[in-house]
Amino acid sequence: MSHLRRLKKETLGVLAGLGVNSDEVAASLQAADVRGVPRDNRSCAVAVYLTSIMGSEPLIRSVTVGHCSLLVDLVGQDQRPAGHLLVQLPKPVRQFVAAFDAFRYPDVTRPPAVVRPDCPVSEEEAALAT
Repeated sequence: MSHLRRLKKETLGVLAGLGVNSDEVAASLQAADVRGVPRDNRSCAVAVYLTSIMGSEPLIRSVTVGHCSLLVDLVGQDQRPAGHLLVQLPKPVRQFVAAFDAFRYPDVTRPPAVVRPDCPVSEEEAALAT
């Protein structure tokens, strides 16, 4: 099995292991002491979790999570960009991401590291920052 196929299979296994519905996914992330930023594809709870789990993989530069899939940015052994790996999110994780982005899981939410004055902040985000 090629390295990319193995990595994709392992990633899907990790995601599937989070739970069979969005509440179980949230509980798994909370049990792992994961906190993320809603509406931030590099700092959402799923991206933070996968980065911590897959961080020892030397060919992974970053993980970004969208509504339906995630993208793993890869680097070669010379640390130059080596492409991307697209992985479809299992349905429970997709449902969690949608609910997380709607601020429905405060136990796995943290405020953004930097609040920029030129960016509008919702009431939910403002509540997290206090």
